[in-house]
Amino acid sequence: MSTIMHDARKETRVPQNKTGIIRFGAAGHEVPCIVTDLTPRGAGIALGSAFDISQFFLLTIDGETEVRHCRVRWAQGSKLGVSFQ
Repeated sequence: MSTIMHDARKETRVPQNKTGIIRFGAAGHEVPCIVTDLTPRGAGIALGSAFDISQFFLLTIDGETEVRHCRVRWAQGSKLGVSFQ
């Protein structure tokens, strides 16, 4: 049996393979990640483990000056879907 999932995104995802850093918490935790896709409103992110990631964090993508404020919308294993705040 196959499962059909509805994609609720308003924009088309643009595939990426960029490294980045997730920063969160008062102690300034830093977690390396890979940005797997990007839209003006959000991103797909892959990391070693999503277990300790806060629901809200800052994302810096290598080669870009913008720091994005993110909110986790879904998590599946070591993959996250985030919206930009």
